[in-house]
Amino acid sequence: MGETSIEWTESTWNPIVGCSIATPGCTNCYAMRMAARIEAMGTAPHYDGTTARVKGKAIWTGKLSLAPDDLIAAPLRRRRPTTYFVNSMGDLFHEGCPDAWIDRIFGIMGEARHHTFQVLTKRAQRLHDYLAVRRPKPLPNVWLGVSTERQKEADERIPLLLTAPAAVRFISAEPLLGPLDIRNYIHGRRKHVGACISGRPPLDWVIVGGESGPRARPMDPAWVESLRLQCDGSEAAFFFKQWGGKNKKVAGRLLHGRTYDAMPLGF
Repeated sequence: MGETSIEWTESTWNPIVGCSIATPGCTNCYAMRMAARIEAMGTAPHYDGTTARVKGKAIWTGKLSLAPDDLIAAPLRRRRPTTYFVNSMGDLFHEGCPDAWIDRIFGIMGEARHHTFQVLTKRAQRLHDYLAVRRPKPLPNVWLGVSTERQKEADERIPLLLTAPAAVRFISAEPLLGPLDIRNYIHGRRKHVGACISGRPPLDWVIVGGESGPRARPMDPAWVESLRLQCDGSEAAFFFKQWGGKNKKVAGRLLHGRTYDAMPLGF
């Protein structure tokens, strides 16, 4: 657990570490590189074996590890209300994560009601299936989100997210690898925008960002502007995180230096 430079949260909490590559959005995952560094330092034994070197690059092995008890219980000891990003170093709903581990994490989140917990996953089907059976009632301090790097992932994951019991539902379009049309998943303020899928709650929050790191793939500024306009015409809040490694110059040229205001956490 620790402070973070991730602009849309306050702190990270990693009760479970480790993952595996699922879709193109995982290709240059920053957490793989970070996990490899932590493993090499030898300061956190539960990271051992979570990554391997393949052609000089750190890659997830698929091994998952439960953190020590004191780290798992850390939010209970913190009195100041804090917004936590849960499992920035893995995926809580990974197919290799036992239900009992997820139960324990939800138990902590349910007990620490003075905090806000943000859970982001690429495994929307597992999220849906787990909650339907084991957590049908939402916790008021738990936000649920899915990664939506392309339209394919958005259309696969968002409908499953919208069936999940949650206080807030959000998407992270980072790294944004293509244009997204999310108008079917948000409530429009104007008729021409369209309405959310019938009978389901809308998305509350849309996070957008380009890829960072040495192998960053480019993001077209037009994709960002499109999502901003879709959110402007809806009840969904828009949060622009970053242009990413290869986007800063082209973004400044195409948008004449325009920047987007970050949305406050307490929306």
